[in-house]
Amino acid sequence: MTVLPSELHELVASVTDTYTVTAEHPRPGDIRPPVWEIHGPGGQRWFAKRHAGPRLHRREVDAYRNWTVHLGTDRAPGLIASDAETYSVLVTAVPGHSLEASRLPVEQERAVYQQAGELLARHHAAAADEPTADVTEEEWEATVTKLLGHAARHAPEQDITLVRALVRESPPRLPAVATHGDYMPKNWMWDETEQRLRIIDFERAELQPAARRDFSRLRYRILFSRPDLGAAFHHGYGRRLTTEELAACQSYGALDALDSLCWGIEHRDIGLVDEAQTMLVNLRREQGARLWGGWSV
Repeated sequence: MTVLPSELHELVASVTDTYTVTAEHPRPGDIRPPVWEIHGPGGQRWFAKRHAGPRLHRREVDAYRNWTVHLGTDRAPGLIASDAETYSVLVTAVPGHSLEASRLPVEQERAVYQQAGELLARHHAAAADEPTADVTEEEWEATVTKLLGHAARHAPEQDITLVRALVRESPPRLPAVATHGDYMPKNWMWDETEQRLRIIDFERAELQPAARRDFSRLRYRILFSRPDLGAAFHHGYGRRLTTEELAACQSYGALDALDSLCWGIEHRDIGLVDEAQTMLVNLRREQGARLWGGWSV
């Protein structure tokens, strides 16, 4: 019989004294706690998890309380209970299967990406156009220098040279919005019957420029090599990226790729290493294409 960790048992027990643990779902890497699937007394499906630290916990709880309602009815899990002392949450399950390992027909895949664009636009609008502090050249340079020094132990010199070239200047100043923070197919739940997309995992949601992670990760991990999906996504979102957002995506994406590569190697997350390498390949391709003029949008 699968036994729920004590801190999660206490959280679930605050809601019901009758429940069944049906599955333990491990997460990639060696420091992310697993997610536990639970059935409640009335047949409810819930998920319980303990965040790795207070910041992740605060982000996810705040997102459920303030932002996910803007996605629309039944488009994200609902928060059932949380405990700030143990960094634990209990949320409702949503129908569907993660898109990370799913193979869909091309037309259906495009429909998914259009819905993904629509939902991300709603999430961003939940707290749109918030003022954000300028990143000074000194702050940017300090961030870059620290990461490049750390990456020297893990990344090939050609990748470090590429990133150094792409982050010489700080990214353009852009407004902060309600970002998801890891808006990737692994956190998209597709219901085949309803042909409906839902979004999960908001532990990296925060106010920041959309290009910081939401746009840059999608762009360099997937959309750069799939212009058809890029067209569907941006149709759903309602617009293409501006020149300033494209420049910011490149700067933020270069840092994110190198940081993800290092983190994945250090914490044995092979999937993240692969994603980081894909980003670096596409950044290099984009750099070459720009020598011939213009952004690839």
